[in-house]
Amino acid sequence: MNWKLDTIGQDRVIRLLAVAAALVFCVHVFSDNKADVDLWGNAGFVKAPAWDPAFRHTNSFSFTEPAHAWVNHEWLAEYILHVTHERFGNPGLLAFKIFMGFCLVLVLYTAIKSECSSPPIRFLFLLLVVSTMGYGFSTRPHHFTYFFYALFLLLLKKWPQSRVFCLFLVPIIGVLWANLHGAFFIGALLLAVYMILEITKSSHVNDTVPRHIPELAAVLGMFVLASLINPYGIRLWSFIFESFTMFRPYLSEWAPFNRLEQVLIHPDFIALAVLSFVGICFSRKPQDITWAGILAVAFVGAIVLRRNIPLFAITASFVVPRYLDDIAAKPVNALLTSLSRRVIIVFLCAFILVTSVAAFFFNKVNPFEMEVRQDRFPGGVVHFMKENRLSGNALVFFDWAEYSIWQLYPDCTQFLDGRFSDAYSKATIEDYFNFLYCGKNWDNALKNYPTDIVLIHRGNPVYRKMTSRDDWVLVCQNNIAALFLKKDVHADFIAKLVSGQLRAPRTPPIAFFPE
Repeated sequence: MNWKLDTIGQDRVIRLLAVAAALVFCVHVFSDNKADVDLWGNAGFVKAPAWDPAFRHTNSFSFTEPAHAWVNHEWLAEYILHVTHERFGNPGLLAFKIFMGFCLVLVLYTAIKSECSSPPIRFLFLLLVVSTMGYGFSTRPHHFTYFFYALFLLLLKKWPQSRVFCLFLVPIIGVLWANLHGAFFIGALLLAVYMILEITKSSHVNDTVPRHIPELAAVLGMFVLASLINPYGIRLWSFIFESFTMFRPYLSEWAPFNRLEQVLIHPDFIALAVLSFVGICFSRKPQDITWAGILAVAFVGAIVLRRNIPLFAITASFVVPRYLDDIAAKPVNALLTSLSRRVIIVFLCAFILVTSVAAFFFNKVNPFEMEVRQDRFPGGVVHFMKENRLSGNALVFFDWAEYSIWQLYPDCTQFLDGRFSDAYSKATIEDYFNFLYCGKNWDNALKNYPTDIVLIHRGNPVYRKMTSRDDWVLVCQNNIAALFLKKDVHADFIAKLVSGQLRAPRTPPIAFFPE
């Protein structure tokens, strides 16, 4: 009797340690504190709600198109991030990001648990999914899309039990999602794909339209109508369609997944894709064409645009566990049964300890601050501009433009920044990137616009061309950044620099957001 109680007690300890291990691993993944290139915009662009007169409707940060309409498809998320940082600082931003991660994991675990009976498989699969999602977990509005997308999948998985719930919940989600992040159209796309696949599946059985399709069509209509409640109305959908069809391979997250170059960056994504393929193809459980099709669409999306990798991981949580449970539950359970419970307890304790240390100390100077890496951002050069009150029209390397706005606006306005097609025309975007990468008529950005400051990465192809121009002067550079000034506009500044009247640039050893 005593032995049996001891075994039950050890099993309870194992369950508690497994939960703790999963939670600590989530904290480790979600607490990455490196400043993202969009962080300055996400926490600084929107300082007033849409109904406030101070809300920006035009591109006032720019000198190229200051009157251009600014369709901010994530205004509410940016306002939330701004208020969070204003009240709670960097720890607040990190805590908010971790909170959003836990909300998402709760939805995913609900789906995994309902599909998989083996606790160890649930545990390991959840860790793999969380690791794969880590690629998209910088401090950005994307988290809202991840959460709402997972919630939509859960509602579809529970259909028809969730039918009545959907009628009330979907319109609310539509309003919130459309104001929090521009990827809200994924919700409509998911519903449409689900209905098409359900109709296709039914046609192979009885050649009739399933009874729940009209209900789902009504839900889709409600979602679209609700999404029109935003500061821009139907213009938001027009912008989303135009933005979605815009090809932008020069932005790394918008580029296709390259299996040769990125295999070491995304081994978890590759492992999850292989597991998904093996599970679906070799399981004896009958395949659901609809959900297999949704997973296939998500996988293609991740291959076409690397930024969609987290969406594939979320989708896999609703499709793959049942097949892995069928294939691997017996051997995995048998393996664990053969192990001493004490060995499992020791392993989980060691995992918790190592992961906790990594969460707080691995590659971090201060785990409670958002760290601005000086090998990625031009802190020294920008502070040189700021301290010496340099003002003008600045063409800044894309990854640094929002950082530059935070530090230098209104003294310096921008040629183009991370808002991209939200606030700039196609012609301006083309001229900007043709300049950076020496494309056709690369100097249009200098000839056709009042550009008098250029701050670029020394790795940009145009760096060499700029150093050879007589009408521009290289006044400052460090290991990554180069600052050029137009001679005839900044003659006084250049003269003061030559005579030693200006403060020399300095690169801080470490900086924290927003510095």
